[in-house]
Amino acid sequence: MGRIPGFQTSIFPTESMTNLNLVANLGLTLFLFIIGLEVDLRFLLSNWRPALNVGLASMAVPFGLGCAIAVGLYNEFKDEPGTVQIDFAIFMLFIGVAMAITVSLVGFEGVSFCANWTSRLFRCFVVS
Repeated sequence: MGRIPGFQTSIFPTESMTNLNLVANLGLTLFLFIIGLEVDLRFLLSNWRPALNVGLASMAVPFGLGCAIAVGLYNEFKDEPGTVQIDFAIFMLFIGVAMAITVSLVGFEGVSFCANWTSRLFRCFVVS
């Protein structure tokens, strides 16, 4: 949507960007705080080996996929007029880290949500 002429200035005026940035940062902080409240450290410490394996895999796989996606994105948009030229390694690292962090946070929240729904109806949907 940033490629549509005048879209950002008409939807998000420059005067409102500081307030939107503040609300976005507060929302992210509260989201991470809620995730921290839901972590059961006793369970994590008793199962540290599987937790470590799952944690490493949940960061390595999205990072690798993000690096693979970065190749296509870089080749598609590197000659776009009005963009700043950056090194491919920096772009790949940025996309890989962004994918790994995003997938890990959303995945953890999804697992937490599913663990709280233990009703018969939910089990029927998961099994079928």
